[in-house]
Amino acid sequence: MKRFYVNKEFNIGDTVVIDSTEHNHIKNVMRMGVGDDIIIVRGDEFDYMASIVSMSKGETTVKVVASEPNIYNPKADVTVFQALVKSDNMSLIVQKLTELGVKEFVPFESEFITSKDKYGKASKLQEISNQSIKQCKRSIPMRVLDTQSFDRMCQMLKDYDVIIFANECERSRSLRSVDFDNKKVAIIVGSEGGFSPKEIEKLVSLGAISVTLGKRILRAETASISLTAYIMCVLGEWDYE
Repeated sequence: MKRFYVNKEFNIGDTVVIDSTEHNHIKNVMRMGVGDDIIIVRGDEFDYMASIVSMSKGETTVKVVASEPNIYNPKADVTVFQALVKSDNMSLIVQKLTELGVKEFVPFESEFITSKDKYGKASKLQEISNQSIKQCKRSIPMRVLDTQSFDRMCQMLKDYDVIIFANECERSRSLRSVDFDNKKVAIIVGSEGGFSPKEIEKLVSLGAISVTLGKRILRAETASISLTAYIMCVLGEWDYE
């Protein structure tokens, strides 16, 4: 069944009105109608089975008939801290990290971002994650926080067991040397300009592990997605249980 995100509270047996983007997707994209069954999710641990009972030009009304635990939500506890990049690239990062199973996403400002890269409006990025869960079948979107300063981002790192940051100046330490097993992980990726020497020094002083992503220099979005994919694989998120 097709899946739709509904940011509303409801109980089994309730009727729920779906409007705006999701209504348009149901009516005009999927060409669904009265009597069709769908799954709706609302950001908790469950999938809710529902049946369309009426449809108008501006809204779809469904009746919630049952629920079952969602089996696709991530078990790993991973947060990605991403320095601001251009809007299209930031949107791509949010979409793919949602699919990979990241729990939280924190945009931050750093020394080498440019004025045209200052894109990190949480509401827009959150909506991208909300829509992306339909592809990967999560019921809980990745939580997108407001853009933080570099110093505030550093303060947040105390809550993590393992802190990794991609450092294009690193020449020796690879990801294979890091123990991620059953730990709360923070991944830090810089902007296209990377980190300044001062920022690198600060991160290392806080216990962050500087790692190389190989001899080729990756774009910021490639680094963010590929680094996360590797760590998710190590943490067992690619296992089918």
